[in-house]
Amino acid sequence: MEDLRSNNVNISTEMASYYSNFLASGCVINGQLYELNQIEQKKWNDFATWVYLFRPKKLYKYFPNKENSNENYSIQALENNTVHLSSPSDFDDVYDSDIYMDYDLFERNRLIEYCQRCGIAVNNATSTNDIGNMFLKAIFISFQKYHNYLNIFTKFPQSEMERLDNILFCRSLNLKMQSIADLGKAVALVLQEEYSDYIKQLKETFRIACFTTNPLSQLMWAMYADCHKGFCLEYTVFPELEKYKEIFFNLYPLIYAKKRSDMSVFFSNLKSKEFTEEAVGNIYYHGALRKSWEWAFQNEWRLLMPPGSKNINSDYNVTFFPITKVFLGNRM
Repeated sequence: MEDLRSNNVNISTEMASYYSNFLASGCVINGQLYELNQIEQKKWNDFATWVYLFRPKKLYKYFPNKENSNENYSIQALENNTVHLSSPSDFDDVYDSDIYMDYDLFERNRLIEYCQRCGIAVNNATSTNDIGNMFLKAIFISFQKYHNYLNIFTKFPQSEMERLDNILFCRSLNLKMQSIADLGKAVALVLQEEYSDYIKQLKETFRIACFTTNPLSQLMWAMYADCHKGFCLEYTVFPELEKYKEIFFNLYPLIYAKKRSDMSVFFSNLKSKEFTEEAVGNIYYHGALRKSWEWAFQNEWRLLMPPGSKNINSDYNVTFFPITKVFLGNRM
């Protein structure tokens, strides 16, 4: 009996260790387990090509059947064969699509960038506090000369985005100084607002419609179909038809994982610059397609549409693949 008990303890310990290691380094994609590092090491084009191999032939979406509510646009979806593209900020998971950026690293990188725009050479070994003081000194000298905070940056901007970014910083600081009259605190507040606005901008780069591969999930009937009072639509995927190609090539599975990589340096350095293909890939990998492993039961696929797509109407509804079946909730 003691040997059996000892065996059970060892097995339980091994299982707990495996589970802990998986949570730290694994992920779930389309119901399969993968090493997160192996997925994130793929270039975005390679990842997109890879997921084409197992894109589902059927997709499903749950609706609450509320005619007078904008929630999910239920009746429009059924009548017009459209789906609504939502902002990730409106999703039930408050961390959905968040990109992890440490504020202290963001603040340091922005202060270095602003010092460089003032013509100040910054050594990487210099402390953030000293870099901040150098920037404050440059602002003070500019104010003494011009008697305002609108001419802080002395170097010619390298792009239109940088020029506009300079104007935004100067005007924000000018407004803060009218109410605070403390330069250090005012600059800190401007940087904090920059950080919050940038996080939101990255999170809302794409508008999203969410789908699943399972029309029979009791949890999703309860959560998204008004406790079984709604309905679920089946869509048949037709990748070969020209009218659906933009939709097909913007469908991706979610990456469910506990760990999120620190993207502080990458995205803080990218601010005020044009988005590259690498940047868009990182927004996908670390934001728009990322969700906690606790939601893996949903096996979600997402339609990610960039702003300005000709297929999106003024209400952010887009024509989707044809409806081929309707499931009615058992309380409908």
